[in-house]
Order: sequence, then C-alpha cells, then structure tokens
Amino acid sequence: MQGELFVSDKPEPTSKLVVQRNDLVNARFALTTLEMRLFMAMLARINREDTEFHELRIPVTEVVALSGRRPSSNDYQQLKDMCALLASRVLYVERPSKKKTKRAGQATEEAPSFSNTPLMAYADYSSEERALVVRFNDRVREHLLQLNDGNFTQAQLMQLLKLKSAHSYRIYWLLKQYGSFGTRTIRVEELKRVLDLEGQYKQFPLFKLRVLDRAQQELSQTNLAFQYELIRGKSNTVEEIRFHFTPVTSEVLLPSLPATAEWQKVLLEVGVSASSIAAIGDLIDRGEMEPGYVQYVVQQQRSKSSAGKIKNLAGAVFTALTKGHLADEYRKALQRQKRTPRPCSGGSSESAAPQLIRYRLDEAREAYELMAQQKMAKGATFQENLTLVYLSQGFRQEQDANGVEWLIKSL
Repeated sequence: MQGELFVSDKPEPTSKLVVQRNDLVNARFALTTLEMRLFMAMLARINREDTEFHELRIPVTEVVALSGRRPSSNDYQQLKDMCALLASRVLYVERPSKKKTKRAGQATEEAPSFSNTPLMAYADYSSEERALVVRFNDRVREHLLQLNDGNFTQAQLMQLLKLKSAHSYRIYWLLKQYGSFGTRTIRVEELKRVLDLEGQYKQFPLFKLRVLDRAQQELSQTNLAFQYELIRGKSNTVEEIRFHFTPVTSEVLLPSLPATAEWQKVLLEVGVSASSIAAIGDLIDRGEMEPGYVQYVVQQQRSKSSAGKIKNLAGAVFTALTKGHLADEYRKALQRQKRTPRPCSGGSSESAAPQLIRYRLDEAREAYELMAQQKMAKGATFQENLTLVYLSQGFRQEQDANGVEWLIKSL
C-alpha cells in the first residue's frame, strides 16, 4: 500500500506554525507552486532549538498529492524539473544602508547592501523512499534559525496548505507580517519586485486579474481573507494597493517584539513593522539616533497625516527616521526648548511661542484599541488610557472650529 512507503517519515501536523525572518518575507524571489509547497514542508520541520540545517526527507505525497491520490508519472516529471530548478533559485535580500557620507556639505545615504543567496544546498529525489532529499543552504541560516529577536513572521501551516498559487503564498506572508494591524499598504512596483514580476503585467488590469484577484479568492479560504483598495497618483495611475483584513493575533510560538520603551510603543501605534522597529533599535543602540528623535518624528508625521499631507504614516515615519529628514528641525526644537524662557504674565514674544504637539482624539482612540488587542495598552478603558498616557503628561483636550477634538501639548 502507498501509505506504507512513508511510515518512517510522516508529514508534520498541519497545526504546526512555520516561521521566517521578515527580510525573507520581503525578499525578491519566485517559486512555483510545487516549490512553495516543498519550502513550507521544510519550514515545518525546523525546530525552535535548531542551530544548523539538517538533511530532510519529504514524502512525495506531501508535495504533489495533498489530496491523497497516488502520484502519477506526470507528477514525478514535475518533481524532476523542480529539483533541477531549485538548484538555481536565488533569494535577493536588500538592506537599507545605515551609513551616511557628506558630499558638498550634504548628507548622502550610501547605496543599500544586498545579497544574492541560493536557497538550497541540494534537492535530490530518492526512488527507494519515494521522497525528496533536501537541505537548505547554510547562508539562509540567519533567515530561518534561532529567530528570537521579534524580527520574524509566523503562520499556521494549515492555512498555507489551502493556497494554490505561488503568488498567493507570498501575499499571505506579506499580510501576515502586518497581521496585528489589519492593514498594509504596498506600492505596486514594490509588490511586483517582491513577487519577481518586474517588467511584467505592464497593463494593471491584467496584474489585478491574475495576481490580486486570484490571491483574494484563495486567501478568502484562510484566516487572512482581505479586501483591497487601489490608490491612484496624479496621472490616475494605480500607485499603491491598500489591503484590509481582520487582525490575526491568536498565534503564539515565539515572543513578539517587546515594547518596553516609549519610542517602541509610539512606533507600534502608527503601524511601523517589527522589522523596522528592530532596525531603528539597532541605530539607537549604536548611538546613531536618540529615542527623543523617534518620538519627535512620530509627532510631526502624525500632524501631517491628520492634515492629509501624507498617505502612508508608517512608511513616512520610517523614512524620516532612517534618512534623517527631520534631524535639523529636531535639533532646533531642542535648542529652543533650552534657551527660550517662559513668557511672563502679560508679556508676549513671537520667538517664545511654544511649539505644539497635536493628536486627533480619534487617532488616540484607534491607537489604544490596537494596543489593547496586543495586550499592551495602559488602562482598562480608553478614558483611563487617556489619563495615563496623555493628560498626565501635560496634554489637554480641545475642540476646533470644525468640531474636531484634539489632544494638545506645548513643548
């Protein structure tokens, strides 16, 4: 009987969680559906305590015959082709530069670092065992092993096995990275880059039909069913895609990024991803960025977002932080704070006018609800949170002429 062939190597339970580092989630690579199934099967066999990769034996039925049917000669030909292709599959991972140089008196960001790394050390087929004999390349160890720093995404294997398209697998992971927030906005060109579709689907309706709509249909059967809206630029061209889905927060395997510092909390509140927070934390640890600068940038960008001047708040915050867009303004604000005397009663001075920090009250409520979902909110209710986080820190509530309620604090 067919089942007897695999007695010594039963597939992992589909309830298992699989994990990968976020830079791999966002890396540029293309796998076929068969290759993606094999990739998931290999991830399912990685143990949390593993420090190196092991040779794995994946039953053919786990990759090509998930419905339980007996593999056919056509399946074996596909496996043969797949093993040949896997030897050439390369992951392109790009990391923004954290180093800046000065040219002609201006700070210039260095070109990003990148790596082209083969995914597999080898991919063989054993006819005696009717199994694939595979091993990850050691150079992808940092993306898959010992993931304990919060810079990772995890997913239920059971959910992934419901998908049929390789692009749907990748989109699932991209959304799962933002699972706690229920939304993710991605530029069209960035999504094509991640899916290794650069230069393809130049007519957006075709990309929408074959990639977005198909992924939407397939993910509707998982815990990440989504809707999406198309964001157009000045020329009416679709520039960004905003995905909306029900937040997924119930899975527990590895510890999430601790948010013990205020700068971490404000970044989480505006939707900055765990991987980006980790990168910012690295800059702070190396003394290249002050925690106060993080909070200043968030305050300024939230004000711009409230005024409708920026669309992607999390992206604008991360860009301003890593590229130092508001560094000069921050230093000037600190200098003003040190040298400006408090105005006396009855006196006035334009230079002594306090700088204001402003948050919309409804934004503060949304931030509280998000933090409450992650069990990180201060206070059992929003009113308690308002008192603990804002009012006790010198904020006051005011309503403008349009009836919009604000939290305002003078620096």
